[in-house]
Amino acid sequence: MFASVLAAGLLAAAPKISEANPKYAAIVVDTATGKVLYDAKADERRYPASLTKMMTLYVLFEDLERGRFKLNSAFRVSKNASQQAPSKLGLRAGDEIRVEDAIRALVTKSANDAAAVIGENVSGSVPAFADRMTRTARAIGMSSSRFRNASGLPDPGQYTTARDMMRLGVALQVRFPRYYEFFKTRSFAFRGRVYGNHNNLLGRVDGVDGIKTGYINASGFNLVSSVKRDGRKIVAVVMGGRTARSRDAHMVQLINTYLPQASRGRGYDDDLIAAVRSAPRVAASAPHPAPVVSAGIGSHPTPLARPGMAIAAAVDPAEAAVARPSRVLTMANATLPSSAAEAFADVAGLEQGSTDTGEDEGASQDLLGQMIERKTGIAPMAVASIDPATVASVPAAKAPAASKAAKPARAAEAPAAAPASSATGWHIQIGAVADKSAADALLAKARSKAGSALAKADPVTETFAKGGQTYVRARFAGFANEKEAQRACAALKKNDFGCFALRL
Repeated sequence: MFASVLAAGLLAAAPKISEANPKYAAIVVDTATGKVLYDAKADERRYPASLTKMMTLYVLFEDLERGRFKLNSAFRVSKNASQQAPSKLGLRAGDEIRVEDAIRALVTKSANDAAAVIGENVSGSVPAFADRMTRTARAIGMSSSRFRNASGLPDPGQYTTARDMMRLGVALQVRFPRYYEFFKTRSFAFRGRVYGNHNNLLGRVDGVDGIKTGYINASGFNLVSSVKRDGRKIVAVVMGGRTARSRDAHMVQLINTYLPQASRGRGYDDDLIAAVRSAPRVAASAPHPAPVVSAGIGSHPTPLARPGMAIAAAVDPAEAAVARPSRVLTMANATLPSSAAEAFADVAGLEQGSTDTGEDEGASQDLLGQMIERKTGIAPMAVASIDPATVASVPAAKAPAASKAAKPARAAEAPAAAPASSATGWHIQIGAVADKSAADALLAKARSKAGSALAKADPVTETFAKGGQTYVRARFAGFANEKEAQRACAALKKNDFGCFALRL
């Protein structure tokens, strides 16, 4: 009964998707017939995040198949690879890692250092490898994708579509049935540590055999799933989820709704896999045609972060975080949120509660922020997951009024934030917003929620410009060391605030 209610809710919510979540895109395809069973913005450009690693592995599998490498071959770790932002294994410059371990690290941990290791060892550099990834994508029919790195870390020139990701999910199975088995890996042991797969559906939804999750702030929570059950098989893609939990719930509903509509067939549709079958055995040798440009979209993807925001600095948090036990119930071979409204938070904008981010998110944002500032000049931005009216999604002209509405009752008693230039040492950043009044409101709200963790901290703001627009960072200063700063961050995260520690 509950499953049917959820399925009905999905169909009812579908027409509202474009209005509720501009990052959302999805597709479900019967791979035996090629019939599209569900399609929502499937040809609009989106940031792939760590779905990128599917193509990284496709290229590596090409070289494994032709004997250039073996699973027990050793890849050398460079300084560049060791400095990649989390999620990562913590590889050090000069280390070696077996090819098989690097593959499993991408499939489970979604390790960015391992992805860079693969790129550099296969093609000599990450940019050269990314160029090969793009040529490979075009050769196998992914006409609307371009890759700039091997990991999916933020790059405005790296984009894909839900349809292209579906094609890649099919191509991996058809082209490399032996190596595709890696995507079923539930956990991975490396140097005394065990890493679980971020894909929560493996082992929990009957028939799911892979394949990959992905997340950066600019993309939202992405997932490509392959399902084989009762002689039917589909590949489904969900992009732009607001949380890992709601994304997973939406994927489960797509599976439960559309898998029964798929035909029973043993093979794959000829048209669906024609490009894969006809591509050169090393697809990088194929021509590199210009990408297909969707109507109304320029040569770069439409920025899907909220208006007025730079690319947000958050990468692959431990998105395998499972919803709190008190809020879930087990149903139809899957663990689902306990209400239809939660299940469709992605499409209806009704999400409440946990942001489903991992405990190490702060460190991830800090390292990525430093990398982005150092290499591209784009300042890191972390938007707290509270009071959307106070963040940069509000047009600058309306921000002051929105900020006033968002202030807690005691906000007037909070001291005004000092300019960031007046404080050095360890800080924590909780957001970057449209103007100072919004930043002050955000700081006051954070202080009211964090209790003693911020009792001695000093609120500070810092104005900066990017892309012709002005933003204000909201930070707390006055921490004696990194440990104190991280402790304050942990307290904020318990109250659904994003933050990261940095030293000035």
